[in-house]
Amino acid sequence: MKESIRQLLPYVYVLAAFFVTIVITIIILDKIVFPMLIHSEETLKMPNLIGMKLADAEKTITSLDLKIARVNELYNEQYPPGTIINQSPRPGQTIKKGRDVFITVSQGREEVEVPNLVGQNIRNTRILLRNVGLDVGAITYVNDERYGVDTIVAQSPQGGVKVNYGRTVDLVVSRGSVALVKVPFLEGLNLENAIKILNESELQVGNIIYVENQTYLSNTVLNQGIKAGELVKKGTSIDLTVVK
Repeated sequence: MKESIRQLLPYVYVLAAFFVTIVITIIILDKIVFPMLIHSEETLKMPNLIGMKLADAEKTITSLDLKIARVNELYNEQYPPGTIINQSPRPGQTIKKGRDVFITVSQGREEVEVPNLVGQNIRNTRILLRNVGLDVGAITYVNDERYGVDTIVAQSPQGGVKVNYGRTVDLVVSRGSVALVKVPFLEGLNLENAIKILNESELQVGNIIYVENQTYLSNTVLNQGIKAGELVKKGTSIDLTVVK
């Protein structure tokens, strides 16, 4: 039995040496050879392209033996059109030469067409503007006989014009037709009282003509330019003839 074991020992030693050799070879390949092969390929730090013009970015990428794989375009308020706003690989990342680079280019602010708002009421106008990404700006109210109350009379910018997304549109809105008032009777009144009545009626004093008169007291209204009872627009001026 001992003799048999003694005869097998040389084979055991050979097998053990074989396995040890394999283990050592694997360790050498893993720790030395493979890393050397991997690091033999040139690497570099990915440059920061964000904020660069597309043409300049292309020159930079080409000079580093990199390739632009795809260019996307997106609207962006921060960067002007033609400027890089995103990239992959990210800036500072270690990459191999020849790698593909994906970039996104700004189209600038998105432009939208201003809708025609004249004739719309103010409520619909707000909805129409909101639907296209715009907003109501300054509102000016005027009397306008052509349009009803709260109807858009004019706008700026005009309908059909292209503007940046998010811009405001100024509006002129109708209060409706100008209100009419009845001219009060002023003849025989003291000038001070006549002026007070005109103001209360939302009318204005026009030209005052002074004349000599022996019948009436000084500052008495003898005549008025527009007859009492006539309907006139608010703010109309009424000329008066008054005793000196």
